[in-house]
Amino acid sequence: MDWGQRIETMTSGYRDSCILVAALKVGIFEALGERWRSAPDIAAALVLDARAVDVVMCALVAAEVLRQDGDLFAIEPDARPFLLREGEATMASIIGHNLSLMKNWVQLDQVLRTGKPAARSERTTEEMRDFICGMADVSRKSSEEVAAKVDLTEARRLLDLGGGPGTAALTFARANPGLHCVVYDLPGPIGIAVEQIKAAGLEERVTIWSGDFLVDPLGEGFDVVYISNIIHMLDPAQTLLLLEKGRAALTPGGRIMVKDFFLDDARTSPAWTAQFSVNMLVGTAGGKSYTFNEMLDLMGQAGFADCHTIEVARNSQVISGRLES
Repeated sequence: MDWGQRIETMTSGYRDSCILVAALKVGIFEALGERWRSAPDIAAALVLDARAVDVVMCALVAAEVLRQDGDLFAIEPDARPFLLREGEATMASIIGHNLSLMKNWVQLDQVLRTGKPAARSERTTEEMRDFICGMADVSRKSSEEVAAKVDLTEARRLLDLGGGPGTAALTFARANPGLHCVVYDLPGPIGIAVEQIKAAGLEERVTIWSGDFLVDPLGEGFDVVYISNIIHMLDPAQTLLLLEKGRAALTPGGRIMVKDFFLDDARTSPAWTAQFSVNMLVGTAGGKSYTFNEMLDLMGQAGFADCHTIEVARNSQVISGRLES
């Protein structure tokens, strides 16, 4: 390995991120759409500095995100579905959410000194929307894979715990016409879930419940409790509490499914998940990427048996367990 090159690449990795996130946040990709436009034209349309726009768009050409023809620029066609907000595979919100994450990550040296998460002001409305809609961006494919790989035909009621924009609940409802889903989350995310449920035309089979899942009741009589991308925000005691509350919400023989990014026992692989654990270090008081065995142990303590793992999408797995009848 060329360690000089490796260290240089790691040290400068923030540059690509900052260029891509900033271009998205100021609207460059949406202004381009499917057209060829010049940097001065984009700058005038978005009320931006023309020199700055030109420099950044040239850098995006160098990164092969944009194409250039003389003074005109366009988005690489294969990248459009991911960069445009109405793209079929849009990642626009999760890209925007990374601006908030960067504000945490630049404080990592202080986190190492104190052991406390990065100091942050309360999320703005825009940041909250990027975060919640970003969860839809990242869970779209994995929810479809869970729906394809897990038989929910016998289930009648499913609790999507911490369900954010309701992506999983809507996906499961579409795949299982006899299933009623409840999206449970805080008021901010629930407001976005209501929009998504209405847009999907599934108001009769996907409903909402607003509350704090660590404090408030979860209800009862559910055949399935689905917990997706939640436990990494929690410490082990909170995770066990959530599993125990999920158990209380289930019918006898009911199933709990925990989707997250899990590490091996050495906590060094996969590399993406090890990095994600640092993201939880800077952003939460006790969150982390759990190992498979840590999760299996917590599920056993909570009273679940017959636990097994299902690979879904990229970087994530579902650990499923049943409540004994």
